[in-house]
Amino acid sequence: MIEVPELRYMPYKEGRIAFRESGDGPAIFLLHGMNGDSRSWAYLFNSLNASFRLIAWDAPSFGKSDVFGDEVDDFKNAAKALMQGLEIENAVVIGHSMGGLVALKLAADETDLVAGLILSSSHLGFGKPKGEALMPRYADRIDLISSGIVDIDYGLERARRSTPPNTSDNTIQFLANISTGARLEGIRDGGRMSQEADNVNICSQVDVPVLILSGGQDKVISKDMHAALISALPFAKQATIPKAGHASYAEYPEQVTKHIKEFAMKIWRASSNSPAKIN
Repeated sequence: MIEVPELRYMPYKEGRIAFRESGDGPAIFLLHGMNGDSRSWAYLFNSLNASFRLIAWDAPSFGKSDVFGDEVDDFKNAAKALMQGLEIENAVVIGHSMGGLVALKLAADETDLVAGLILSSSHLGFGKPKGEALMPRYADRIDLISSGIVDIDYGLERARRSTPPNTSDNTIQFLANISTGARLEGIRDGGRMSQEADNVNICSQVDVPVLILSGGQDKVISKDMHAALISALPFAKQATIPKAGHASYAEYPEQVTKHIKEFAMKIWRASSNSPAKIN
């Protein structure tokens, strides 16, 4: 397993939010997806911490963070509190898959905190009525976790489901190791948040640069979900990593790093307050 910064904690409400931090420079805030936690960003910690201050959280109900609700605003408010507690301003916020729902909310609501937004293999939410039974994509995982089956076989199944057939064994193992840390609370609350979120109408409130980053062989985000995101953010730049599946940050970290650097350079160099130290 690639080394990641030590886990740290910030008090929040009656619990705490877990996060990792490394590097110095303009801030990048990393929001993982449903199968992940702050360890998901290990490759980026290693490739970007010479140029940026990187902060990655364990989302509420995931990793070592406590439970703070199951609505997108609950996640957004926790992210805002962490950013304010760590004095993060004018950050590039990167949201992967589920994390993109929270990142988009931050960009729409908290313009003083967000200078740019990268949505990695993400979507707008499913917009289902509140209280409906969870969709099979979440309910099936809860059934497995409830039965106590959260072992390496579970992790390997999740990793293979989200990656193309030719993905390297090292990448599969990396993703599988993280997936074995799955908590029932995370799938329950993250699933509920994703199922009921509908970020279509807030896209018009986003007035920062946006990059939509996708994998050309993504089997998790459907073509319709991807097209809806592009349609809702017509001003966004787009970049595709043709051979990547759903986890491009681990499958092709060099290409993802390149896209992040190029995007961040344009943002901070355009700002007169930019102290960007980008190598």
